[in-house]
Amino acid sequence: MRQRLGAVCWMLTITYFLVQPVVAAAWDPAYSFLDNTISDLGNARCLPTTESWRPGTFLCSPRHVLMNATFVLVGLCTTVGAPATRRYWPPQRLAGAGLALVAVSGVGAMLVGLAPGDVNMPVHLIGAGLQFPGAIGPLLIGLATPRERRRERAFSLAMGVVGMAGCALFATGLHLGLGVGGTERLGFDPLTVWTAVLGAVIWHAGRRAR
Repeated sequence: MRQRLGAVCWMLTITYFLVQPVVAAAWDPAYSFLDNTISDLGNARCLPTTESWRPGTFLCSPRHVLMNATFVLVGLCTTVGAPATRRYWPPQRLAGAGLALVAVSGVGAMLVGLAPGDVNMPVHLIGAGLQFPGAIGPLLIGLATPRERRRERAFSLAMGVVGMAGCALFATGLHLGLGVGGTERLGFDPLTVWTAVLGAVIWHAGRRAR
């Protein structure tokens, strides 16, 4: 029962991708998935920014409440799903460490939603910073996954490598033509892709076992 709960929680993280276009559609001027950050979707006020890298840029997200609620929901589901699915993974410390990092990332997402960047930047930055260790989680879990489960292992390793590479590029400001938003997504989004897919895998595994 607990494992099924974890699987459902992780499958629900797909809402992160479903809600973003809905929130972005309300922007005027238009939101750019490459040039705007993910956090811009949750800005609570319509004001020019004071950020040093884009001073005076006007940001307005009319559906910010929906986006911030989604951040909190996805973060909660990510965190709850990590310990709930523990028995599905090998009893190695490596897998446990990976799940702990995934859970930490979920806590960060909740902080991002509860503290929009234009309302409480210090707390928001802490939440965003917790996404970086979260990117390592799938890699550690992939290394701990038995080779017999080669698809899960390969997918976890791939998401971990892509996420870590994206985080490194985002942190160093090397956008490689993807823009700040594109690079940020390359770093942070693989974890959510991983939880949504593995949630479905764990759910179906539980049904087969029954």
